[in-house]
Amino acid sequence: MILNIYKPTNWTSFDVVAKARGVLKVKKAGHAGTLDPLAEGVLIVLTNDDTKKQDKFMEMEKEYIAEIAFGAETPTYDLEILPHLNNEPVSEELFEKLREILPAFTGEIEQTIPPYSAKKIQGKEMYKLARKGVEIPKQTKKVTIWSIDILAMESKELETDGGLISLPVVTMKVRCSSGTFVRSLAHELGEKLGTGGVLKSLIRSAVGQYRVENSVKIEDLVSQQS
Repeated sequence: MILNIYKPTNWTSFDVVAKARGVLKVKKAGHAGTLDPLAEGVLIVLTNDDTKKQDKFMEMEKEYIAEIAFGAETPTYDLEILPHLNNEPVSEELFEKLREILPAFTGEIEQTIPPYSAKKIQGKEMYKLARKGVEIPKQTKKVTIWSIDILAMESKELETDGGLISLPVVTMKVRCSSGTFVRSLAHELGEKLGTGGVLKSLIRSAVGQYRVENSVKIEDLVSQQS
């Protein structure tokens, strides 16, 4: 069985798989591409014989709707940690400058892997090393970003170490290859602009032809099987 499930925020991808396995009473279940706990949206769950198709689904194009706040940053590149407010004021030309630099972030690019990620160094996950305060050499990987479309530019309030602050927030649609870190994109855009950037929210809107509009919520999956 191939399921297009809507992963809610604060659930791990494994939580969703475990719930689906229990509800559907299947022996084997897995997912085809991790979503961070703070992200939401399309999670492809495969059961029984369809688990053999995992590689095929992992390689499918991904589409995301991301909100990026500029003027603050975190070591996780998202809101898992309270953002540090940068002292440098964000210029009024920020949105114009952002449009100018976006082409440099499309195509095949070398992307920084977040220090707080599951990638292993000498057999240990980077996030475990980072939490222990171990200094990790910068790790990068090649990814492909086919397009970045700006959907909205506005000011929104964000809780930071400097209190509740109104910051410029850009909503964008990102089409990219498997393995792309959208929170790294947020961080690197902020670096390039000199403002700092943090991923405020993330929705995976599509995996290949499987779209968020056709996804099933966990509670609906439960009610369908009861």
